Amino acid sequence: MTRTLICGVGNKLKRDDGLGPFVIEQLEDTPMPEGVDVADYGISGFKCALKLEGYNKVIFVDAISLPGFEPGRLHRLKINKDKLMKSPRLSDFSLSMHETDLERIMATAAVLNIYPDEVVIIGCEPSDTAVGLGLTKPVEAAVPKIIELILKEL
Repeated sequence: MTRTLICGVGNKLKRDDGLGPFVIEQLEDTPMPEGVDVADYGISGFKCALKLEGYNKVIFVDAISLPGFEPGRLHRLKINKDKLMKSPRLSDFSLSMHETDLERIMATAAVLNIYPDEVVIIGCEPSDTAVGLGLTKPVEAAVPKIIELILKEL
């Protein structure tokens, strides 16, 4: 049986950075197909990396800031293991119990030989990641579409 993990990452205390945990809260009441788990790993990147073992597919939900995009813009990215391990950023690779840098989470999984067959990131361009509670209007408005994209991935 194929096992899939839908994993929310981010900091609920930093407005739109809390997107991943917010979406996971919404999905907890949604019936999932057999073999699909939903988890909020918040800001515990190392713990998340260790929980990837046994999953064929991981769908991360996170705020993703890419240059040139408006707040609320959705992104769907795939992380290729081979390209990841050749990334120059990994030259400063370090583990932190308080980071959710997806590149480092997946590099940790690769080093531990527990990298899933497929890794997808579904995210949204943030508007505000300053200290504060709650998502901004453009990011909150994107949540139903994010959930739709996640369910299509399944």
